[in-house]
Amino acid sequence: MNIEAYVITLERSVHRRAQVERLVATCPLRCRVAAAVDGATLTAQELQSVYRRRLHRPYYPLALRLGEIGCFLSHRRLWQRIVDDGMDAALILEDDVELKMPDFGGSLDYAKKSIPAGGYIQFQVREIGSRHPVVQTDGRHAIVAPRVTPLRTSAQLVTRQAAERLLAASQTFDRPIDAFLQMTWLTNVPLTVVLPSHVAEISQQLGGSTIGAGRKPLLARIHREIVRPVYRARIARLSRRAARPAA
Repeated sequence: MNIEAYVITLERSVHRRAQVERLVATCPLRCRVAAAVDGATLTAQELQSVYRRRLHRPYYPLALRLGEIGCFLSHRRLWQRIVDDGMDAALILEDDVELKMPDFGGSLDYAKKSIPAGGYIQFQVREIGSRHPVVQTDGRHAIVAPRVTPLRTSAQLVTRQAAERLLAASQTFDRPIDAFLQMTWLTNVPLTVVLPSHVAEISQQLGGSTIGAGRKPLLARIHREIVRPVYRARIARLSRRAARPAA
Protein backbone atom coordinates (compact mmCIF):
# COMPACT_ATOMS: atom_id res chain seq x y z
CA MET A 1 0.00 0.00 0.00
CA ASN A 2 1.06 3.56 -0.72
CA ILE A 3 0.95 4.98 2.83
CA GLU A 4 2.71 7.97 4.37
CA ALA A 5 2.53 9.57 7.79
CA TYR A 6 2.03 13.19 8.83
CA VAL A 7 2.45 15.02 12.12
CA ILE A 8 0.15 18.03 12.50
CA THR A 9 1.72 20.89 14.42
CA LEU A 10 1.28 24.65 14.76
CA GLU A 11 4.27 26.52 13.41
CA ARG A 12 4.15 28.91 16.35
CA SER A 13 4.36 26.02 18.86
CA VAL A 14 8.14 26.20 18.98
CA HIS A 15 8.17 24.43 22.35
CA ARG A 16 6.92 21.29 20.58
CA ARG A 17 9.56 21.15 17.87
CA ALA A 18 11.69 18.58 19.68
CA GLN A 19 8.62 16.41 20.18
CA VAL A 20 7.69 16.69 16.49
CA GLU A 21 11.22 15.75 15.44
CA ARG A 22 11.07 12.73 17.77
CA LEU A 23 7.78 11.59 16.22
CA VAL A 24 9.13 11.94 12.68
CA ALA A 25 12.25 9.97 13.63
CA THR A 26 10.45 7.13 15.43
CA CYS A 27 7.45 6.66 13.13
CA PRO A 28 7.76 3.36 11.18
CA LEU A 29 6.46 5.04 8.00
CA ARG A 30 7.93 7.85 5.95
CA CYS A 31 6.78 10.77 8.05
CA ARG A 32 6.47 14.48 7.25
CA VAL A 33 5.53 17.55 9.23
CA ALA A 34 2.19 19.11 8.26
CA ALA A 35 1.67 22.73 9.26
CA ALA A 36 -1.59 23.09 11.17
CA VAL A 37 -4.14 25.73 10.26
CA ASP A 38 -3.87 28.43 12.93
CA GLY A 39 -7.45 29.33 13.79
CA ALA A 40 -6.31 32.59 15.37
CA THR A 41 -5.16 33.88 11.97
CA LEU A 42 -8.38 33.15 10.06
CA THR A 43 -10.31 36.14 8.76
CA ALA A 44 -14.02 36.62 9.44
CA GLN A 45 -14.73 35.73 5.82
CA GLU A 46 -12.68 32.53 6.06
CA LEU A 47 -14.50 31.54 9.24
CA GLN A 48 -17.91 32.20 7.72
CA SER A 49 -17.06 30.07 4.69
CA VAL A 50 -16.46 26.92 6.76
CA TYR A 51 -18.21 27.27 10.12
CA ARG A 52 -21.96 27.32 10.75
CA ARG A 53 -23.80 27.10 14.05
CA ARG A 54 -26.65 24.58 14.28
CA LEU A 55 -25.96 22.88 10.96
CA HIS A 56 -26.75 19.23 11.75
CA ARG A 57 -29.03 17.55 14.27
CA PRO A 58 -28.51 16.95 17.08
CA TYR A 59 -27.24 20.52 17.24
CA TYR A 60 -23.86 20.98 18.88
CA PRO A 61 -24.58 23.09 21.98
CA LEU A 62 -21.35 25.10 22.15
CA ALA A 63 -19.70 27.66 19.89
CA LEU A 64 -16.42 26.43 18.49
CA ARG A 65 -13.19 28.00 19.64
CA LEU A 66 -10.81 29.25 16.96
CA GLY A 67 -8.41 26.45 17.83
CA GLU A 68 -11.11 23.84 17.25
CA ILE A 69 -11.88 25.32 13.83
CA GLY A 70 -8.18 25.33 12.98
CA CYS A 71 -7.85 21.72 14.12
CA PHE A 72 -10.74 20.63 11.87
CA LEU A 73 -9.27 22.48 8.89
CA SER A 74 -5.85 20.92 9.56
CA HIS A 75 -7.29 17.43 9.24
CA ARG A 76 -9.30 18.45 6.16
CA ARG A 77 -6.09 19.69 4.57
CA LEU A 78 -4.52 16.27 5.04
CA TRP A 79 -7.62 14.46 3.76
CA GLN A 80 -7.27 16.59 0.64
CA ARG A 81 -3.59 15.70 0.35
CA ILE A 82 -4.42 11.98 0.55
CA VAL A 83 -6.83 12.43 -2.37
CA ASP A 84 -4.64 14.76 -4.43
CA ASP A 85 -1.53 12.57 -4.06
CA GLY A 86 -3.42 9.36 -4.81
CA MET A 87 -2.31 7.67 -1.59
CA ASP A 88 -3.99 4.47 -0.49
CA ALA A 89 -4.03 5.81 3.07
CA ALA A 90 -2.19 8.06 5.50
CA LEU A 91 -1.32 7.82 9.17
CA ILE A 92 -2.28 11.18 10.69
CA LEU A 93 -0.74 12.06 14.05
CA GLU A 94 -1.21 15.08 16.27
CA ASP A 95 1.95 16.43 17.87
CA ASP A 96 1.03 15.57 21.46
CA VAL A 97 1.27 11.80 21.12
CA GLU A 98 3.99 9.32 21.93
CA LEU A 99 4.44 6.16 19.85
CA LYS A 100 5.42 3.28 22.12
CA MET A 101 7.96 1.57 19.92
CA PRO A 102 8.49 -1.17 18.91
CA ASP A 103 4.97 -2.29 19.94
CA PHE A 104 3.29 0.49 17.96
CA GLY A 105 4.86 -0.94 14.82
CA GLY A 106 2.98 -4.21 15.37
CA SER A 107 -0.34 -2.41 15.86
CA LEU A 108 0.26 -0.29 12.76
CA ASP A 109 1.15 -3.33 10.65
CA TYR A 110 -2.04 -5.08 11.78
CA ALA A 111 -4.13 -1.99 11.02
CA LYS A 112 -2.57 -1.66 7.55
CA LYS A 113 -3.23 -5.32 6.83
CA SER A 114 -6.81 -5.17 8.14
CA ILE A 115 -8.14 -1.84 6.89
CA PRO A 116 -10.80 -2.17 4.17
CA ALA A 117 -11.39 0.21 1.28
CA GLY A 118 -13.09 3.26 2.78
CA GLY A 119 -11.80 2.40 6.26
CA TYR A 120 -10.75 4.71 9.07
CA ILE A 121 -8.95 3.13 12.03
CA GLN A 122 -8.35 5.02 15.27
CA PHE A 123 -5.34 4.50 17.51
CA GLN A 124 -6.96 5.58 20.75
CA VAL A 125 -5.02 7.24 23.58
CA ARG A 126 -7.66 6.41 26.20
CA GLU A 127 -9.15 3.17 27.43
CA ILE A 128 -12.38 2.44 25.56
CA GLY A 129 -13.46 -0.68 27.44
CA SER A 130 -13.70 -4.21 26.13
CA ARG A 131 -17.36 -4.70 25.22
CA HIS A 132 -17.19 -3.85 21.55
CA PRO A 133 -17.95 -6.02 18.51
CA VAL A 134 -14.72 -7.57 17.22
CA VAL A 135 -14.26 -7.21 13.48
CA GLN A 136 -11.16 -9.39 13.38
CA THR A 137 -8.25 -10.47 15.55
CA ASP A 138 -4.97 -12.34 15.33
CA GLY A 139 -4.87 -13.10 19.04
CA ARG A 140 -2.44 -10.25 19.80
CA HIS A 141 -4.29 -7.39 18.11
CA ALA A 142 -7.95 -6.73 17.38
CA ILE A 143 -10.00 -4.39 15.25
CA VAL A 144 -13.18 -3.46 17.12
CA ALA A 145 -16.22 -1.45 16.04
CA PRO A 146 -17.60 0.62 18.94
CA ARG A 147 -21.26 1.48 18.40
CA VAL A 148 -20.47 4.99 19.65
CA THR A 149 -17.29 6.29 18.03
CA PRO A 150 -14.76 7.31 20.70
CA LEU A 151 -13.69 10.95 20.75
CA ARG A 152 -10.14 12.14 19.95
CA THR A 153 -8.19 12.46 16.71
CA SER A 154 -4.75 11.89 18.21
CA ALA A 155 -3.74 9.15 15.76
CA GLN A 156 -5.57 7.48 12.88
CA LEU A 157 -5.11 5.57 9.65
CA VAL A 158 -7.34 7.10 6.96
CA THR A 159 -7.94 5.58 3.51
CA ARG A 160 -8.38 7.65 0.37
CA GLN A 161 -12.03 6.63 0.00
CA ALA A 162 -12.74 7.69 3.59
CA ALA A 163 -10.96 11.00 2.97
CA GLU A 164 -13.10 11.64 -0.10
CA ARG A 165 -16.32 11.02 1.83
CA LEU A 166 -15.22 13.13 4.80
CA LEU A 167 -14.27 16.03 2.56
CA ALA A 168 -17.66 15.92 0.85
CA ALA A 169 -19.50 15.88 4.19
CA SER A 170 -17.49 18.67 5.84
CA GLN A 171 -17.34 21.55 3.40
CA THR A 172 -19.04 23.41 6.24
CA PHE A 173 -19.12 22.14 9.80
CA ASP A 174 -20.64 23.00 13.16
CA ARG A 175 -18.77 20.95 15.77
CA PRO A 176 -15.26 19.74 16.65
CA ILE A 177 -13.75 17.19 14.32
CA ASP A 178 -14.01 14.25 16.72
CA ALA A 179 -17.70 15.01 17.33
CA PHE A 180 -18.22 15.25 13.57
CA LEU A 181 -16.60 11.84 13.04
CA GLN A 182 -19.12 10.29 15.44
CA MET A 183 -21.90 11.11 12.95
CA THR A 184 -21.35 8.08 10.74
CA TRP A 185 -24.90 8.37 9.39
CA LEU A 186 -23.82 11.70 7.89
CA THR A 187 -20.29 10.84 6.76
CA ASN A 188 -20.85 7.24 5.65
CA VAL A 189 -17.45 6.48 7.20
CA PRO A 190 -17.74 3.94 10.02
CA LEU A 191 -14.75 4.14 12.35
CA THR A 192 -13.01 1.18 13.95
CA VAL A 193 -10.32 1.01 16.63
CA VAL A 194 -7.16 -1.11 16.76
CA LEU A 195 -6.35 -2.64 20.14
CA PRO A 196 -3.89 -2.25 21.69
CA SER A 197 -2.90 1.04 20.11
CA HIS A 198 0.46 1.61 21.84
CA VAL A 199 -0.11 5.37 21.47
CA ALA A 200 -0.18 7.73 24.46
CA GLU A 201 -1.18 11.36 24.80
CA ILE A 202 1.44 13.56 26.44
CA SER A 203 -0.04 17.05 26.02
CA GLN A 204 0.33 17.91 29.71
CA GLN A 205 4.04 17.13 29.52
CA LEU A 206 4.25 19.55 26.60
CA GLY A 207 2.53 22.45 28.35
CA GLY A 208 -1.13 21.62 27.73
CA SER A 209 -3.46 21.80 24.76
CA THR A 210 -2.84 24.28 21.95
CA ILE A 211 -6.54 24.32 20.96
CA GLY A 212 -7.94 26.38 23.80
CA ALA A 213 -6.04 28.49 26.30
CA GLY A 214 -7.15 30.24 29.43
CA ARG A 215 -9.66 29.40 32.13
CA LYS A 216 -13.30 30.01 31.26
CA PRO A 217 -15.63 32.01 33.56
CA LEU A 218 -17.49 29.97 36.14
CA LEU A 219 -20.91 30.31 34.46
CA ALA A 220 -19.46 29.22 31.12
CA ARG A 221 -17.89 26.15 32.74
CA ILE A 222 -21.16 25.25 34.46
CA HIS A 223 -23.09 25.64 31.21
CA ARG A 224 -20.58 23.43 29.39
CA GLU A 225 -20.84 20.70 32.03
CA ILE A 226 -24.64 20.72 31.77
CA VAL A 227 -25.11 20.68 28.00
CA ARG A 228 -22.34 18.29 26.97
CA PRO A 229 -23.77 15.16 28.66
CA VAL A 230 -27.19 15.85 27.11
CA TYR A 231 -25.65 16.21 23.66
CA ARG A 232 -23.51 13.08 24.07
CA ALA A 233 -26.54 11.05 25.14
CA ARG A 234 -28.32 12.08 21.92
CA ILE A 235 -25.29 11.13 19.84
CA ALA A 236 -25.06 7.78 21.61
CA ARG A 237 -28.71 7.04 20.90
CA LEU A 238 -28.37 7.90 17.21
CA SER A 239 -25.09 5.96 16.94
CA ARG A 240 -26.65 2.81 18.35
CA ARG A 241 -29.61 3.19 16.03
CA ALA A 242 -27.31 3.61 13.02
CA ALA A 243 -25.30 0.52 14.05
CA ARG A 244 -28.43 -1.63 14.37
CA PRO A 245 -28.69 -4.15 11.51
CA ALA A 246 -31.57 -3.59 9.11
CA ALA A 247 -34.59 -5.82 9.68
